[in-house]
Amino acid sequence: MRIAIVHYHLKRGGVTRIIESTLLGLNQHHEKHDFVVLSGDKSSNFHYCEYVRTVAGLNYSNQQQITPDSRDLLDQLRSSARAALGGSPDVWHIHNHSLGKNHALPGLVALLAKNGESVLLQMHDFAEDGRPNNYTENKRRAQWSKKLYPNCKNVHYGVINARDYQIFLATGIDRDRLHLLTNPINTTKKRTDQAEVRSIIEDLNTDRLIVYPARATRRKNFGELLLWATLDQKNTHFATTLGPTNTNYYDSYNRWQKIAQINNLAISFGIAESNRWSFENIISSAEAIITTSIAEGFGLSFLEPWMLKKHIVGRNLPEITADFKIQGIKLESLYTHIPIPDEWIDMDQLLSKISKELRKIYAAYNRVLPVDAPQLALDSIQPTTNTVDFGGLDEEMQEKVIAFLINEPKAKQLLPQLHTAKDRLTAENNSIQISNRFSLKNYIENLLNIYGSIKRDTSIDYLNPDLLIDGFLKPKRFRLLRT
Repeated sequence: MRIAIVHYHLKRGGVTRIIESTLLGLNQHHEKHDFVVLSGDKSSNFHYCEYVRTVAGLNYSNQQQITPDSRDLLDQLRSSARAALGGSPDVWHIHNHSLGKNHALPGLVALLAKNGESVLLQMHDFAEDGRPNNYTENKRRAQWSKKLYPNCKNVHYGVINARDYQIFLATGIDRDRLHLLTNPINTTKKRTDQAEVRSIIEDLNTDRLIVYPARATRRKNFGELLLWATLDQKNTHFATTLGPTNTNYYDSYNRWQKIAQINNLAISFGIAESNRWSFENIISSAEAIITTSIAEGFGLSFLEPWMLKKHIVGRNLPEITADFKIQGIKLESLYTHIPIPDEWIDMDQLLSKISKELRKIYAAYNRVLPVDAPQLALDSIQPTTNTVDFGGLDEEMQEKVIAFLINEPKAKQLLPQLHTAKDRLTAENNSIQISNRFSLKNYIENLLNIYGSIKRDTSIDYLNPDLLIDGFLKPKRFRLLRT
């Protein structure tokens, strides 16, 4: 089988890791397959550069002077794929085509679908899910805006969690063309350098390190990490691994760094960026792994650390972790909220901010804001009477809470503690369950079965993207940190 894998870029990130895992799995498979990765750039950090062909027009449109026409870009992809594979692809495996990052990609997919070629569209993220600017970009391409999601036998869809599966199913797509394609976990035993592990602990001057392995974006909720550093009384040092690549997040990231420095909080930022220490050794040096994210796609951060027998603490995301708990994975150390007394918050200001941002996002999606939407959104971040979840605040309000706690240390007693107790049996159970259910071998077998199930066809219709908006755009899911 000849396979063409398509993505905007190969910079470090979730989708790039999935592509690397796919190539590794295809190489290890007992049947021979020819494959190529077509990308807008060729990152030196990518592990399988020999399989990459660069097609500059695939990159994000805001990183190009002129994005090619959809037909021109398709011609470029065809030419590169044929040169690499020795013939036309049997299947096109395209990641996040409808995210609004490249003006030509939706039209390119529509052309492939109309031509009857076999296509798998793997959906990690949706423009319809809290990304109104991306959605607006798609709407501006009038020729293709209603053809984002081809509905025909030769186009199948892969989604990465049960929530997205149910939302996508509501579009009316046939079940045999919609697949739950959960991400693979690297279950091979990772080798660590104990000398380097000791070096990390010594350099950070701590015996108790908690690592947040995440790139800085708003939804990663770094303010909550500073909150834990403010509350912690156990000589703990916290660390993040990566700073932002999106310039929109620079100011917020720099502000958190400044606040940590001014208040002498035990946090180090971006410790994986210098390449001084390997990622595996950073994780191995930690007593526990933390996540404070308020939104995830698949949720690798809830699974991967267990393969190094590292416990995970921090914020639970039930719409994501419910999938893992069904698989027998235990995540008891997570919390669903951090209740802040509402007397510490300007509640009128909070409701005003929520109302303002809700109006903007509903207008961007061309929806009428329900009268009760602001109150429903506020209710969803009030876990108990007279409290507000810290993760429901924006950076400005989070900063004020942290400042209050620093100035009034006795108030810290009103907030919960971070539970990091080790449990060997839980670590063993989780690593076994993850190995059994999320192995690369299982992922590749699932993927190849999907490829083989795609039928050639030339009759075409299109799914209604508004139905996806209806599934994602709900006041109870709204958070200020996602705006």
